[in-house]
Amino acid sequence: MGSLAPHMNEVVLADDDADHAALFRIVLKQVDPSKRLTIVRNGEELINLLKTYRPDLVFLDLNMPCKNGIQCLEEIKGRLGFEELPVVVYSSSSHMTDIQRSYIYKADLYMVKPFNSAHLRNALESILKMEWRNNFTEKYYFINNRFVPFTA
Repeated sequence: MGSLAPHMNEVVLADDDADHAALFRIVLKQVDPSKRLTIVRNGEELINLLKTYRPDLVFLDLNMPCKNGIQCLEEIKGRLGFEELPVVVYSSSSHMTDIQRSYIYKADLYMVKPFNSAHLRNALESILKMEWRNNFTEKYYFINNRFVPFTA
């Protein structure tokens, strides 16, 4: 399969769960082998990485050691030049408070971690095809006066 979104070549996953990270790596390679994935294990590693590296897309777990996802999100979106960096919160939590908080802190998308590789594959295929510059979050994921998670 060719590249789905040529402008989204550099992907970062911030997730302290080694099993989830391994599955993510495998499925991303299946979806598009041209994507380069960097994995960091905690929020502090992510913030340090972003001091010298500008990825095209970040997947961010909420519950991580050192700095949690919300702290990272706030720091990333508050950094000059990083406001437009697409950040997908990638969490096992489907609690409405986590979803709302993520969008309040300017997550571009909230994705509940899929139950299996087929669901993850469908989600990644959809996410990599999205046009990130059109501010679609408010248009598509704010329903009935509340934000809802992305589903593929």
